[in-house]
Parts: sequence; structure tokens; C-alpha cells
Amino acid sequence: MYRTELVRQRAFAEDTADAITEKANEMELQGWKLVTSSLVYGTPMKIALVFWRESEQGSEQSTQAAS
Repeated sequence: MYRTELVRQRAFAEDTADAITEKANEMELQGWKLVTSSLVYGTPMKIALVFWRESEQGSEQSTQAAS
């Protein structure tokens, strides 16, 4: 199962790297592993972080069905 999160690009590269690290660490605590990232052009520019984890039997599907 894949999930994409957006992180807003900061004015300085170091601040952007810190924001990516913070989001990746947050997601890892939930069992997600960072697979790749990509710059998303627009105003403001953002970075798409793609995460992956093995599907948990039925948990995601039952959550979507309840919505």
C-alpha cells in the first residue's frame, strides 16, 4: 500500500531537509517507509513524499467502507 504526503518547500535547503526528515520520522512511527520524493511545481512549491507499507489485513478497507 502506498501513501503520498506533501511537504511545503522552505526558503532554505536546510529547512526543507529538516521538514522532510520530520515527516519521514513521523510516518515511520506509523509503519510507513519513505520510498521516493519529487518536487511539485506550483505556488507554493511542495515536495511529494511517497511512503510504502505492507497492507494490514482489512484495516484500510474497513476504514474506507465506514466513511
